[in-house]
Amino acid sequence: MILTLVKESRYFIEWTVPDMVKADDIDRACELVDLVRLLTRWLFHWDDIWTDAEQKQSASAQISYWLQRVLEISRTELESISA
Repeated sequence: MILTLVKESRYFIEWTVPDMVKADDIDRACELVDLVRLLTRWLFHWDDIWTDAEQKQSASAQISYWLQRVLEISRTELESISA
């Protein structure tokens, strides 16, 4: 289930970023590309992350940070569309 969400998140971001680049929103697009890179790394090392408590805790902290950041980016995008 988790890996499916990671994969879907990557596809959604990859689908979103080109529109952000076209809109000259390069900085936030780059942030999301960094998130895709992190998610891809997790996919390749998921077994190690899942079985190591320290790595799992680190991944959890990264998830919390990125959740907040993606929410901020999405709110900003909505504000710019409605303006």
